[in-house]
Amino acid sequence: MMKPYPLMFAAACLVLAACDKQDAPPPAAAAASAVAVAPVAPAPAPAPAPAPMVAGLDVGKTGTQSTRAPGAGKSLAAAVNDAIRTAILQVNGTAVDLSTQQFKFALDVATPYSETNIRATGFADVVQQQSRGAITGFKLESAEGPDSSGVYKVWIDAQVAKYTPPEAEAKKIKLVVAPLRFDAKSFTVGGRSVPAAQVAQEIRARVLENLAQSGRFAVLDREFDAEVQQELDMVESGQTPNSQFGKLGQAFSADLIWIGRIRNLGYVRHSRELRATDRELVSYSGGWAVSQKLVNVATRQVLLANSLQDQLPATAPTTLGATVDSDKTLATIQNGIVQQVVSSIMATSFPVSVVSRDGNAVILSQGANALKVGTRYQVIALGAELKDPQTGQSLGRTEAPCCEVVIDRVTPTLSYGHLEAVTIAIDQVPAGGLLVREAVNRKASSQVAAADAPPPKTARARRAENDDMGGPAAPVKSKRSDADW
Repeated sequence: MMKPYPLMFAAACLVLAACDKQDAPPPAAAAASAVAVAPVAPAPAPAPAPAPMVAGLDVGKTGTQSTRAPGAGKSLAAAVNDAIRTAILQVNGTAVDLSTQQFKFALDVATPYSETNIRATGFADVVQQQSRGAITGFKLESAEGPDSSGVYKVWIDAQVAKYTPPEAEAKKIKLVVAPLRFDAKSFTVGGRSVPAAQVAQEIRARVLENLAQSGRFAVLDREFDAEVQQELDMVESGQTPNSQFGKLGQAFSADLIWIGRIRNLGYVRHSRELRATDRELVSYSGGWAVSQKLVNVATRQVLLANSLQDQLPATAPTTLGATVDSDKTLATIQNGIVQQVVSSIMATSFPVSVVSRDGNAVILSQGANALKVGTRYQVIALGAELKDPQTGQSLGRTEAPCCEVVIDRVTPTLSYGHLEAVTIAIDQVPAGGLLVREAVNRKASSQVAAADAPPPKTARARRAENDDMGGPAAPVKSKRSDADW
């Protein structure tokens, strides 16, 4: 169906008519152009600027890409529209939404024009103006028809708007952290009742922050979709330069989604009345428990499903009116949840490995989110891959104990440490063949020497040594009172 474009059609016809009438150059100008001019040696090209040592923030870029596309239709206009559609899809694939306002104009640009106008040289300017930046260059390379079936066939050359996403981010695993679920409306921490929604929101924000800082994931935001869409609506409505149209339809979809539920969280007060003294014996104890799943969005396969938990140290029972700092205790609980969640996601997706080694000094592939300074971890060496003889499925690679690593320093993305207790020839292990496993309780060698030193003698021990009769030292009266119980 023909769309009415009375004013636009009239203006385009004037442009096309003017473009078709090109005066021949005057004879003098033609003669002058024939005069030979002595060649001039080209100036040497300037040396390219050195690449910066530290790259800036890469947010992608908008540009254009040349393409050659065919089209067919029952009229020349329909064939050109079909070729423009093909050109857009060749450059952008299915990443663009052809139903948006921008591409609606581009896909219908030739409809109101006759064959004479479409074949005119000025039609390229019409395409660029009416496509609103989707097509920045256009040339009708060939046009045939109609054939015996009444079909026109064309080939066009076009410059199509294209958005190039950040190269590094495009290669990363796309991860969405879903809002945490919870079973209770509020949690009791100390003497304070905290809304569960507030606690869940703070934990989710911290998990997002830590995963983004790890540099291993492209963490996708779903919390501020309305604000993001508002910016994209400005582009689609034409309020921004036409070069920005390439940003439409470029949103990443998630590869993985993390789903968590707070099963238990609290640090509660316990009290018992002492009948003998008419006092109240008070103590505090508690902890948290969170269940989690990591789901492959494409296949809906559950890659990780487990429960995380921790217990906080309980306070000693007392009758002296003990209180708990609710804010500090809640922060400790949230920190513990975030650390364990991030560590489990990182360990499932990217096992910690030794990426560089100089003697026993090593650099590990993950930082503060996975490893702690001063902690000792078991290190294993990977061997040959094994497969199930019935199914052919990989069973993983063999693992052999190698050594232990003590973490000396951490950054957001890397950790630095040194190896101890090496039991194999690690020079023969290929790069990436050393993986970090669970933490071990054995202390570092510098700490073992201090631990082996005899403890200082107490006053009671010294009195026993100084006793001339060699008998037991005099008993020391206990300072405990009823209040301690």
